[in-house]
Amino acid sequence: TVKGDIHNIGKDIVATLLTAAGFEVYDLGIDVPPEKFVEKLNQTDSTILGMSGLLTPAFESMKETVKAVEAAGLRNRVKVIIGGGIVTEQVGRYVGADAFTDDASEGLEMCRRFVKGN
Repeated sequence: TVKGDIHNIGKDIVATLLTAAGFEVYDLGIDVPPEKFVEKLNQTDSTILGMSGLLTPAFESMKETVKAVEAAGLRNRVKVIIGGGIVTEQVGRYVGADAFTDDASEGLEMCRRFVKGN
Protein backbone atom coordinates (compact mmCIF):
# COMPACT_ATOMS: atom_id res chain seq x y z
CA THR A 1 0.00 0.00 0.00
CA VAL A 2 1.08 3.57 -0.52
CA LYS A 3 2.51 5.90 2.08
CA GLY A 4 -0.03 6.66 4.78
CA ASP A 5 -2.12 3.53 4.22
CA ILE A 6 -1.72 0.30 6.19
CA HIS A 7 -4.65 -1.75 4.88
CA ASN A 8 -3.10 -4.84 3.35
CA ILE A 9 -5.91 -7.35 2.75
CA GLY A 10 -6.83 -6.15 -0.75
CA LYS A 11 -3.18 -5.84 -1.74
CA ASP A 12 -2.50 -9.35 -0.52
CA ILE A 13 -5.47 -10.77 -2.44
CA VAL A 14 -4.34 -9.13 -5.69
CA ALA A 15 -0.74 -10.27 -5.15
CA THR A 16 -1.94 -13.85 -4.63
CA LEU A 17 -4.11 -13.79 -7.77
CA LEU A 18 -1.29 -12.32 -9.87
CA THR A 19 1.26 -14.82 -8.56
CA ALA A 20 -1.11 -17.73 -9.22
CA ALA A 21 -1.56 -16.43 -12.78
CA GLY A 22 2.19 -16.47 -13.38
CA PHE A 23 3.08 -12.85 -12.74
CA GLU A 24 6.24 -12.05 -10.80
CA VAL A 25 5.05 -9.86 -7.93
CA TYR A 26 7.25 -7.64 -5.80
CA ASP A 27 5.21 -6.92 -2.67
CA LEU A 28 6.76 -3.91 -0.97
CA GLY A 29 4.42 -4.11 2.00
CA ILE A 30 2.38 -1.33 3.56
CA ASP A 31 2.93 2.40 4.01
CA VAL A 32 5.42 2.49 1.12
CA PRO A 33 6.88 5.90 0.18
CA PRO A 34 7.18 6.89 -3.51
CA GLU A 35 10.96 6.49 -3.58
CA LYS A 36 10.69 2.81 -2.61
CA PHE A 37 8.43 2.14 -5.61
CA VAL A 38 10.91 3.92 -7.89
CA GLU A 39 13.83 2.04 -6.35
CA LYS A 40 12.17 -1.33 -7.04
CA LEU A 41 11.25 -0.32 -10.59
CA ASN A 42 14.89 0.61 -11.19
CA GLN A 43 16.03 -2.78 -9.83
CA THR A 44 13.66 -4.81 -12.01
CA ASP A 45 12.27 -4.89 -15.51
CA SER A 46 8.72 -4.46 -14.20
CA THR A 47 6.23 -2.96 -16.63
CA ILE A 48 3.27 -2.69 -14.26
CA LEU A 49 3.09 -0.74 -11.01
CA GLY A 50 0.14 -1.57 -8.81
CA MET A 51 -0.75 0.63 -5.87
CA SER A 52 -3.40 0.07 -3.26
CA GLY A 53 -5.10 2.35 -0.80
CA LEU A 54 -8.27 2.24 1.23
CA LEU A 55 -8.24 5.72 2.77
CA THR A 56 -8.66 9.02 0.92
CA PRO A 57 -5.19 10.31 1.97
CA ALA A 58 -3.81 7.46 -0.15
CA PHE A 59 -4.84 9.34 -3.30
CA GLU A 60 -2.24 12.02 -2.73
CA SER A 61 0.41 9.39 -2.07
CA MET A 62 -0.54 7.61 -5.29
CA LYS A 63 -0.24 10.87 -7.21
CA GLU A 64 3.15 11.59 -5.62
CA THR A 65 4.31 8.10 -6.61
CA VAL A 66 3.26 8.57 -10.24
CA LYS A 67 5.13 11.90 -10.27
CA ALA A 68 8.22 10.18 -8.82
CA VAL A 69 8.03 7.48 -11.51
CA GLU A 70 7.79 10.21 -14.16
CA ALA A 71 10.72 12.13 -12.64
CA ALA A 72 12.81 8.95 -12.73
CA GLY A 73 12.12 8.60 -16.46
CA LEU A 74 10.25 5.32 -16.02
CA ARG A 75 6.69 6.31 -16.91
CA ASN A 76 6.93 5.29 -20.58
CA ARG A 77 7.91 1.76 -19.52
CA VAL A 78 5.45 1.34 -16.66
CA LYS A 79 1.67 1.06 -16.68
CA VAL A 80 0.09 2.20 -13.43
CA ILE A 81 -2.94 0.49 -11.94
CA ILE A 82 -4.52 1.60 -8.69
CA GLY A 83 -6.96 -0.27 -6.53
CA GLY A 84 -8.93 -0.01 -3.35
CA GLY A 85 -12.46 0.06 -2.07
CA ILE A 86 -12.92 3.77 -2.68
CA VAL A 87 -11.07 4.11 -5.98
CA THR A 88 -13.15 5.65 -8.78
CA GLU A 89 -12.56 6.86 -12.33
CA GLN A 90 -12.17 10.40 -10.97
CA VAL A 91 -9.46 9.22 -8.56
CA GLY A 92 -7.73 7.36 -11.39
CA ARG A 93 -7.58 10.55 -13.46
CA TYR A 94 -6.43 12.62 -10.48
CA VAL A 95 -3.60 10.19 -9.70
CA GLY A 96 -2.56 9.77 -13.34
CA ALA A 97 -3.17 6.02 -13.41
CA ASP A 98 -3.60 4.01 -16.59
CA ALA A 99 -6.28 1.87 -14.94
CA PHE A 100 -8.22 1.60 -11.70
CA THR A 101 -10.42 -0.97 -10.02
CA ASP A 102 -12.02 -1.91 -6.75
CA ASP A 103 -12.13 -5.60 -7.73
CA ALA A 104 -9.16 -7.98 -7.45
CA SER A 105 -10.21 -10.23 -10.35
CA GLU A 106 -10.67 -7.23 -12.59
CA GLY A 107 -7.20 -6.06 -11.57
CA LEU A 108 -5.77 -9.37 -12.75
CA GLU A 109 -7.52 -9.01 -16.11
CA MET A 110 -6.22 -5.45 -16.48
CA CYS A 111 -2.68 -6.67 -15.87
CA ARG A 112 -3.14 -9.40 -18.48
CA ARG A 113 -4.29 -6.78 -21.00
CA PHE A 114 -1.29 -4.58 -20.19
CA VAL A 115 1.08 -7.47 -20.85
CA LYS A 116 -0.64 -8.17 -24.18
CA GLY A 117 -0.31 -4.51 -25.10
CA ASN A 118 -3.99 -3.62 -24.97
